[in-house]
Amino acid sequence: MANDTLNLAGLSAPLVYLSTDLLRAKEYLEAILESSTDAIMTTDIRGRIVYWSPGAEHLLGLEANDVVGRPARDFYAGGREEAERIQRRLITEKRFSDLETVLVGAKGRPVPVSMSASLIRDRRGAVIGTLGIAKDISRRMELERRLRELSITDELTGLSNQRHFNERLASETRRARRTGQALSIVMVDLDRFKEANDRFGHVYGNKILRATAELMRAAIRRDVDMAFRYGGDEFALLMPGATRGAADRIADRLRTAVPHQPYARLVTLSVGVATLRPKESPESLVKRADKRMYAAKKARKSAR
Repeated sequence: MANDTLNLAGLSAPLVYLSTDLLRAKEYLEAILESSTDAIMTTDIRGRIVYWSPGAEHLLGLEANDVVGRPARDFYAGGREEAERIQRRLITEKRFSDLETVLVGAKGRPVPVSMSASLIRDRRGAVIGTLGIAKDISRRMELERRLRELSITDELTGLSNQRHFNERLASETRRARRTGQALSIVMVDLDRFKEANDRFGHVYGNKILRATAELMRAAIRRDVDMAFRYGGDEFALLMPGATRGAADRIADRLRTAVPHQPYARLVTLSVGVATLRPKESPESLVKRADKRMYAAKKARKSAR
């Protein structure tokens, strides 16, 4: 009996150590999860939230008690369609990283994230759920948006630049062909701008360019047409859905506004209008508008 007691005592010691190690490991894992600023979430095989980390609570502004048990699709901005897209990718790849998507936080607030996900399996290898880790990329996306805006904006006038004009013209040309709607452009050149700039200096020249930009903004349909500084003393208007007649009216509005400007005795406008033809390229459309603009400039010089 004594030997049996000793043997039992000897066997119990490792079990005590094992249970202590498991408890410590559990506490260690919980400390890691609670200290992470990333949103860590798990779902069961039905796609319902099982675990919602403190990082997820902070990122989305939603308490775990209000989330656990709900379908994960409720928290994707793309809803069921986005959830099923991610599920299909998980089934195919078993795990992935750096997937950019948008989650929905408290009060419907969109939260752009970069997500990593993997399948969770039991000891037998059977899938029992999913693990997702989402990192907030709001600041990065805002920085990218600002950099993009700077790259397509003319610093002096605040209008979009030639690069953006070319991009938008290409996309609007495709849309016009697809929908059958009209598309017109107006090219504008400042006559005798170089003379005024040389005579009165760059500061005065810059004022003329800014004033012209304001004329362009005032002449177009807000939220429909787009104004651009095409380069130097040239400007352009892109007018989706505008017929040749509508574009001509905008051009006339620009011409009649110039005489009321402080610089009118020094600088005038030459304008060329063109409307997209069937199967015409964006480059051809610009060339036709440019040709008419320079013809107007030549006629103005001849009339002096």
